[in-house]
Amino acid sequence: MSKRKVDPEQMLLELAEAKGPDVLHLPYTSEFESLCERITPDATTEDKHRLWEKMLERRNEDLSEDEGSASVASLPYVPEVLASDVETASPAAKPAVEFSRPPEENGLLFDIHDPIPDLQPWTVASEPVLPPEQVERRDRMLAALADSYLASREQRVARILEKFPETRDSDTALGIRYWKLFQADVLEQWHPLELEVLFELDRIETLGRVRRMIQNELRLFRGLEDTRRAREAMQAELHEYIAAHRGSLPEIRFYLDETGNEGDKAYTGVAGICVINWKQFEKHHAALQQWRARQGWPETIHFADTGIDKLDRAVALLQQLTSRRSGILFLGYSMTSRGRTSEVLFSLLIQLVVDSLRHLRKCGCLGSPRSVRVIKEAEPGFDSLHLQMMTKQLAEIVALDFPGELNVLPVESVTKGRTVLLECADLIAGGMQRRALMKGRNPKDRLAEAIINVTGFEDGGDTGTVFKYYPTVR
Repeated sequence: MSKRKVDPEQMLLELAEAKGPDVLHLPYTSEFESLCERITPDATTEDKHRLWEKMLERRNEDLSEDEGSASVASLPYVPEVLASDVETASPAAKPAVEFSRPPEENGLLFDIHDPIPDLQPWTVASEPVLPPEQVERRDRMLAALADSYLASREQRVARILEKFPETRDSDTALGIRYWKLFQADVLEQWHPLELEVLFELDRIETLGRVRRMIQNELRLFRGLEDTRRAREAMQAELHEYIAAHRGSLPEIRFYLDETGNEGDKAYTGVAGICVINWKQFEKHHAALQQWRARQGWPETIHFADTGIDKLDRAVALLQQLTSRRSGILFLGYSMTSRGRTSEVLFSLLIQLVVDSLRHLRKCGCLGSPRSVRVIKEAEPGFDSLHLQMMTKQLAEIVALDFPGELNVLPVESVTKGRTVLLECADLIAGGMQRRALMKGRNPKDRLAEAIINVTGFEDGGDTGTVFKYYPTVR
């Protein structure tokens, strides 16, 4: 067989043209190894890597460049042996050059001659229409989520997939979220937390099957296509999930409610709860929410609506909160006021948050940078006027008092509903007001006394309390 010298660069160019976008993956193919063997039998890994880089460069150049313009001299890093004789390779036919024509007056930048799927053979084919029974199941699932009705495991998994996108492609992330939100009472009982707790939790394989049913059969909350196809090959999901959350700052969270700004009461106050480290307290919060959901009380707990018939509900909630007392501060600031109470509430809320942060620093609880999140009960009129200014002013004060230590997040206004810590904040604020204005023995006064005992507002030595009453200056 006759042999002649072949330009190695031309060989690389022809392979790059033939492979197209897959040239990125050539170093891992037998075809590329065969080409390297033909160019030089003793090529090292470093030589092969340089050849691959050269293919990437050549692929981006003009494919119509004359074959004779390339030479071995243009490859300064290729060993001299590249000029050795090899078998003649038949050059691949170059694709015909297509010239575009001016687009018609159709509002498009370029003409579209063929349907897009025909030009993109990698496009996934359209899925068939869901059968009627699947459509009915899907509609029932969406209706249950809209009503926050989470009675079954399927509905709970669907809620997690809806709220936390990272769980749509990871059974591990799904299991962690599911256990923390819906089996926090199990986690809470283990001190310290040991791996044997897995025997008491729903199996991760079961949760994974439910996730696949929701995504594949009902076509809800599906993950990325590439991730879905490669899920079986992913072995480090737990490490990725932990790494993604390791860098987040610990969060100090406030749940606050105002009181007294109604009727003819000459009293205004702000009270609630400060969670010192939300990441640590989150499982207790989830357990408290689960307890609240099991009670079957559809209406929101308000101090103002607590009569003799509902006193046991408020007391039971206080008992649950007391059992999770560790890691939280009870807060309350109030003063005698009349007239425009919105400005008073604005000042009290900011002062209460700042003084609470100072109290945490004094107690040695701010050893690392943290975020500060303030959640208050929604008041449309007050919020539209003051919410943005409250965030701005709070951030400025914290930046001056805690330089480089705390990051203030936007103040959130949340409808109370059955948000259990806002219900607790309502009880604390109402009890603080009732204690200040009334000294009777009716059900509300007895509840106010219980609230004061739980919070420790009247105990000057309680370090778990930030409380102050500003009397009117005459």
